[in-house]
Amino acid sequence: MLTTEGRAELLEGWMAFRRQPSSFFSEGDRPLRAEEVEDPFRRGILTIARAAGRTELPWPRRTPDTLRAANDD
Repeated sequence: MLTTEGRAELLEGWMAFRRQPSSFFSEGDRPLRAEEVEDPFRRGILTIARAAGRTELPWPRRTPDTLRAANDD
């Protein structure tokens, strides 16, 4: 089982990974944004991935500090 600090570090590592530019589709080495893709199905995949990321990210952003604060009590 991870310690409180281990959990906080795991979430911080996940956030560092998520900050890296990525895409399901690319042009050479450059990831493509939804606005750059003409195919409606591919654009839809990118739009859904963007929305999922926006929903996912607030929790790992705030949780490490919350874990550490609770551990300090």
